[in-house]
Amino acid sequence: ASAAVAPLARARAVSPRAAMIRASLPDRLSSTGRVATSGGRISQIASSPRGRSSRAGKDDLPGPLDGLADGPDLTAVSAAVNNGDGEEVDVLEVENVPPMQFLASSCAFYALMGVGSQVAASYLGVHPDILDAMRDVNIDQGSLWSLPLLASLAFAITQADRFEFLGEVRDIFKVGVLPSLAPLGLPGVMALSLGAGVGEEAFFRGFLMPFADGRLASFGVPEQLASTAVLAATSIFFGALHAITPAYFYWATGAGFLFGLEYLNEGLGTAAFTHTMYDFLAFGFILIAWPIEGYEKEAPFSSK
Repeated sequence: ASAAVAPLARARAVSPRAAMIRASLPDRLSSTGRVATSGGRISQIASSPRGRSSRAGKDDLPGPLDGLADGPDLTAVSAAVNNGDGEEVDVLEVENVPPMQFLASSCAFYALMGVGSQVAASYLGVHPDILDAMRDVNIDQGSLWSLPLLASLAFAITQADRFEFLGEVRDIFKVGVLPSLAPLGLPGVMALSLGAGVGEEAFFRGFLMPFADGRLASFGVPEQLASTAVLAATSIFFGALHAITPAYFYWATGAGFLFGLEYLNEGLGTAAFTHTMYDFLAFGFILIAWPIEGYEKEAPFSSK
C-alpha cells in the first residue's frame, strides 16, 4: 500500500523446505521462531528476542527502503501461510520491524520526502509551489478517482484464494507486513496513510513530474510527448518502489499512473487526498480480511 510497507515483506528461504521465521512481535511470545499454519491462516507466530535488532545479519538500522533489491521467495511464503495440516513447520526468514519503530521510521521517511521535495522545488524553481498546490483539494473528485483503486482492492481481497498472484501478495502481507502494522491501531494507520499520501505525492507528482517535464521541454521535446513520457516514467518508478511481487509492481505502476493523471487534471492536493484516503481504507480492509492470529496485540497508543 506504500513504499514503506513493501520492504517489510523481505524474505528468503534458507533450506530446501523453508527456514526459520524471526518476527519482531510482542515480547510476551515464545522464542521458538516458528509459525504454525492451518487452513491457510497463520495461527501462531513466535519471536526471537534478537529479532528486534538483527536485520538479515546486518547491524544497520531498518529503514523504509531496506531490501528493495531482494525479492521474497514466493514459494516459501506461500508454503508458510497455506500449509493445511496445522503442523508446526519451519517456514522462512522474515524481518518484522517492531510496530512503533516501523511507524516512526516510516513517518520520518515520508516527512523527509515532503520537505525535501519542497526544498528541492524551491531551489530549482519548479512550479507550481508544492505547499500552495497541496491546499487546493476537491474532495468530490478525489473520491471518484479512488473508485478504480477500491475496486481493485475488493477484487484482490475476495479473489486471493482463486488466483496465485493475489495469494502471493496476501501471504507476504500476512507474514511480513501486518505483524508490524496491526498493533498500531487506528491512530497509526491514519498517520501512515497521511504520510504516504502527502509525502509520496509531494515527491512523485509535486516535484518529480514537473521537474522532468521542464527538463524535457528545455531540450525541445514537444509538450504532449514530454508529459506522456514523464507520466509513464514516474509511474514505473512509483511501481518499482512498491514491488513486493511482480504482480504488485504492475498494480502499483497502474496506481501511480492514475495518481499522475489525477494530478494533471485535478491538481496535487486532490491527488494527495485520494492517495491518503485509499491507503487508509486499504489498510483497514486488509487488516479485517487477512487477520493475524496467535499473538497478543500491542496497543502503542492505548492508555494503560
